Amino acid sequence: MITMLGLLYVFTSCFASIYGHGYLLDPVARSSAWLVDQSFKQCCTYPNHMEMFCGGTQHQWNAQGGKCGICGEPYDRSAKIFEKGGAMYTGKIVKTYNQGQQIDVTVMLTANHKGYFEFRLCNLDTTPNSDATQDCLDRRLLKIAGTDSTRYRDVDKYGSQAITVRIQLPSDVACRHCVFQWRYTTGNSWGTDPITGQSGLGMGIENETFMGCSDISIVANATTARPPAETTARPPAATTARPPAATTARPPAATTTQSPAATTARPSGGANTWSPNGIQYKVGDIVSYGGSRFQCVHDHTSFEGAHPSPVTWAWWAAIN
Repeated sequence: MITMLGLLYVFTSCFASIYGHGYLLDPVARSSAWLVDQSFKQCCTYPNHMEMFCGGTQHQWNAQGGKCGICGEPYDRSAKIFEKGGAMYTGKIVKTYNQGQQIDVTVMLTANHKGYFEFRLCNLDTTPNSDATQDCLDRRLLKIAGTDSTRYRDVDKYGSQAITVRIQLPSDVACRHCVFQWRYTTGNSWGTDPITGQSGLGMGIENETFMGCSDISIVANATTARPPAETTARPPAATTARPPAATTARPPAATTTQSPAATTARPSGGANTWSPNGIQYKVGDIVSYGGSRFQCVHDHTSFEGAHPSPVTWAWWAAIN
């Protein structure tokens, strides 16, 4: 019986190391940014970007006691290429959000091995010459939007595909440079629950782990950015000095100054030229780019470098 269990463990571990791959697509991880941004492609193409799994299950847990580099590199790698100072580190901000916003995070899995996702955040503004540390990231474990849980456990409901999770950003964090981390703890390794003593796949703590780190910015809300003194410095008389006509002085056109292009830029069945200017593309939208036509296969917001091409297959499919 022990032999059979051992063989099952080895088989499962090998299977996972070959096929259990995935990566953080949006906000795109440092190791995968070359897929969607030409500037990363020139300096930082990394074919093994789907293998940011801490050196493998055996190395992570047997040799490193479960520790891992913040971006998924082996913890004991002396020169981590995706951490600050590394050969493929740029520090370029890949996505900007608003303070306290609920954001859609997309993970690509090429093989689904159950388990769960977690997401963390570290503010680097006070330490601009340093990278994030796991201790800093662990202090900001983000919640799944609309829940009190920090673990997304619905991974097993999907196959090998893009999985989008809505995450709640903290209401008290704004930063010019934050590191956003995705951690995928799979459920494909044999183990024993330290509390219940029950054994099975995914029941122990020594499970294969995938990591991804992105460089993002979070813009402060207007209500928090304005100094408190600004609301009290105005003398009380200012509220009565304004003549009654002031309530009608605002021209009606002020409510329509938004450019019509903001609402028409998204295609609606017909082909339009692809734009990098933050367009909210939806599944089924058709665009033209480089003389070819493409159809959106996954909801996303466009940005420079994310144009339809063979490497952005997660968002676009070429059509005749």
